[in-house]
Formats: sequence, structure tokens, C-alpha cells
Amino acid sequence: MARGDRVQIEVPADSPLFAGHFPGHPILPGVAHLAFVERALGVPITAARSVRLRRPVIPGETLELALIPGEGGWTRFEITHQGKPVSGGTVTTEGEGTGDWKEPAAATGELPILLPHAPPARLIRGVIEAEAERIVCAAEIPPGHPLAVEGCAPAFLAVEAAAQGAAVLEALARTEDPALRIGYLVGIREARLAAPPIPAGRPFQVSARLSGSAPPLSIYEIAAGGAVTGTISTYITTRDDATRGE
Repeated sequence: MARGDRVQIEVPADSPLFAGHFPGHPILPGVAHLAFVERALGVPITAARSVRLRRPVIPGETLELALIPGEGGWTRFEITHQGKPVSGGTVTTEGEGTGDWKEPAAATGELPILLPHAPPARLIRGVIEAEAERIVCAAEIPPGHPLAVEGCAPAFLAVEAAAQGAAVLEALARTEDPALRIGYLVGIREARLAAPPIPAGRPFQVSARLSGSAPPLSIYEIAAGGAVTGTISTYITTRDDATRGE
């Protein structure tokens, strides 16, 4: 795809990208938008900034992707549906991968109630440490994950793992709240992704620290292994409102 062109992206209802991501009310993982961009660019994304996910993508939608060259090696992308904005941001492919995927300390175990995801979308294996505003988790990319190829997954998938860690932290804070609520990724800022591919099936450590909140929005500083850092924004809502894009 030449930069400046537009390309249609079919997201069929049976796409493996939806598998396990909010079962019963599936929406496209936010990092799948980066997967579309990376595939169009043809080389790994090494950093992302000012990425905004304006609304969830549901099964069966057709998207349109545009790449606009910018200065300093950065490329702006825009994803739309029927002419309306879905997501956008700026990425670069410059820089070499550094860091490593450090294996974590022992986790406390599975958390099936606190995290609604199911395999292969579920990336959190357990909690290593949890405080009021910070969580450290053990994560792992399943070998059968749709973005894993030949035993490796793109570094940006660690952002999804950290976002799931943030969702566990939010759930821990509302253990007495009976409302069925979910949190999903709506923004990525100043993310350093110049890291080697993530080995599938190998645990690594992710962390999320709450740095700001204006409900229903929350902001977290994230880190993964010794390779990925950045800031994400999440939106807390109900399952039904998420699938309606509210």
C-alpha cells in the first residue's frame, strides 16, 4: 500500500480477532487497529503517539484505512467506517528493537471473575502485586493468538496485555459493585514499541499505574517486560453500551 492511498479492510463476523474478546458481546481489540496499520506499512511499528480509538468495531463491519506521510519519519493513519471516524493516530517504523521480555515472578493465580476475556484474547495469567493504584501481572501471548505468527507476536500486543492488567486493577477496586461493567482501550500516547517480537507461550511481566481519572475515563502509565512503555486511556461502561459504541 502506497502512503496516501486508501484501502478497505473487511472485518468479518467470524474473524479470529474477535475470539475471546468480550465473549457474547465481541468487539475488536484496540491494538488490532495497529495491526492493520503495520500490515499496510509492511514493517514493524516502533512507536505510537496520540492514538485515539473513537468507537468500538463490531463483527461484520467494513473499514477504510488511510496513511498520510508526516515529518521526521512519522505517519498519520485514519480508519473510518461509512465515512465516520473510527480511530486515528501517528506511528513510526524507525529505530531498532531493543530490550527483552523478562519472565515474571510467580503470580497469585487465575482471575476468571475479574477479567471477562477468554482464550486466545485473554493475555493475563495472574497477579504478581496489586496496590490501590498500581498492578503488576504475569502475561502471556497464547501460541494460537490470531496476531502470533511462527511463534512470535508483535510488540504492540503488550499494550493490550497492560490494558487487561489495568482492567483487573479497576475490577479489584469495585469488588462490592454488582454492576456488570467493562473497560476497553480508547487511547495510546507516547508508546515505545521498538522491541523484539514477543515469544508466544512465554510469560512476561506487565504493569499499569493509575495516573489520572475522570470517570468513565482513566489514564494509566504502562510497562511490559523491559521493552515497552507508554500511556493508555481506558473507558469504563456496560457491555451493552460498548457494543452500541456509547
